[in-house]
Amino acid sequence: MVPTLFGLISIVIGLALLVRGTSLDLLRFMMFSTLFSGSAAIIMTALGGSSISPAHLAMVFLVARILLPGSGEYARIGPALSANAFLAVYAVYGAASAFILPRIFEGQMYVSPLRPITVKSLFDTVPLVFTNQNVTTAVYMLGTLLSGICATIVAHRPDSSRKIVRAACIIAWAHATFGVLGVVLTNLGHGELLNLFRNGSYGQLEQSYNGMVRISGIFPEASYYASYAFIWFVFVFECWMRDVQPRRTGPAAIALLLILIFSTSGSAYLSLGVYGALLVLRLLVLRQQLSPFKMVAILVGLVAALLAAMGTVLLVPHLADQLADMFQHMTMDKADSVSGRQRSFWAMQGLEAFVASYGLGIGAGSFRSSSLFTAMLGSMGVVGVVAFLGHLVRVFKPMRASTYGSPKDERMAAGSAASWTVLCMMIPAAIGAASPDPGVNFAIMGGLALEWRRRRSEVPAARQVRPAPYRPPTRPQVRSRSLY
Repeated sequence: MVPTLFGLISIVIGLALLVRGTSLDLLRFMMFSTLFSGSAAIIMTALGGSSISPAHLAMVFLVARILLPGSGEYARIGPALSANAFLAVYAVYGAASAFILPRIFEGQMYVSPLRPITVKSLFDTVPLVFTNQNVTTAVYMLGTLLSGICATIVAHRPDSSRKIVRAACIIAWAHATFGVLGVVLTNLGHGELLNLFRNGSYGQLEQSYNGMVRISGIFPEASYYASYAFIWFVFVFECWMRDVQPRRTGPAAIALLLILIFSTSGSAYLSLGVYGALLVLRLLVLRQQLSPFKMVAILVGLVAALLAAMGTVLLVPHLADQLADMFQHMTMDKADSVSGRQRSFWAMQGLEAFVASYGLGIGAGSFRSSSLFTAMLGSMGVVGVVAFLGHLVRVFKPMRASTYGSPKDERMAAGSAASWTVLCMMIPAAIGAASPDPGVNFAIMGGLALEWRRRRSEVPAARQVRPAPYRPPTRPQVRSRSLY
């Protein structure tokens, strides 16, 4: 176990917040640490060079702060675990399956490993065996569960929604800044400077198309960068629609929307297209409550984007042709590309594993997929799918009116925004997730939504003291004094 520079920095900040900060401070630190998902805080040499991300290291300090004597958080552990019951079943079963199922079905099928080591190409397969990646995935899934429980506990604090929404806006601007900085440095010939942040054991890819630099920031690849941007775009945009700190969330949403449009990522375009269709459905069919100003702002934004596209075609036809060619390559031609065939090949492994294991799955971390749903289907079978869908429904609350409205209470409104974020996370995950682990951001957003959206009747009532019965004041009696 070898700590890196990011690990040392995280340890120093984590210790400082553990001593002088609160659990809310540590949760925000953990959220900021997800910006460095392409980095490694600790290299696990005993597990073949697998890495622990800065966010997972920050989670250790958050758990320690909650369990610290005198923290006052013990009473919230039980309710938080109960709220995340489906996620607990999913994570615990996934961790157990990672150790048991690969040994049961060992050698019964060929799979593409989650982390290729001995294979020569991405289409090669090896016999199913228990590997270090099963251990790593099990640890990640348990970390996801702890992240959700901790987020639910911290969200109970009265000032949590205001501070976390503010932190989300800072994350949005920082992510957009890293993306622009990466493009500028690459065009200046100094793109290697950002490799300092890419020390994780991931496939670090330098991507460009027809001379155009794809936006990847400090992430391993453009699609991963775009998926992360889409998560925070949905959250801040949903907060803006519900008038949650609109002066902060509105500009942050615009910045991330521009980043997604120019990201040259097929995942970004597909995610924006599906989310846009959901937004239109909510506004027209479900009649989601939206102020006239917000409606006009959305229409003006759409018209401005259309005029900008038409102006680009008229003024710079060469650039317009290049952008159109790039868009077609990243979307319609994706299925016929090498990347598209690889993703299809990896996704089919999940279906084959589900059938070969009679619905049990072959264990989390046993193979590489390109979709969260086929990954959980082939890794954890029926139990994993049912538990995951149960958690998703509990977080989203499709029958709750606040899901489609704009609650006046800021906590409830922010919780509705978080629930939509969890649902929309499934769009990029359905076409890009390699393992059944939904990730730290999924767990945090789900935990926040579960706590912030609790009705007053669901909150345990404090011990009430009955007031004394009202008694009207009596007129004081005046004694007469004798003059004799």
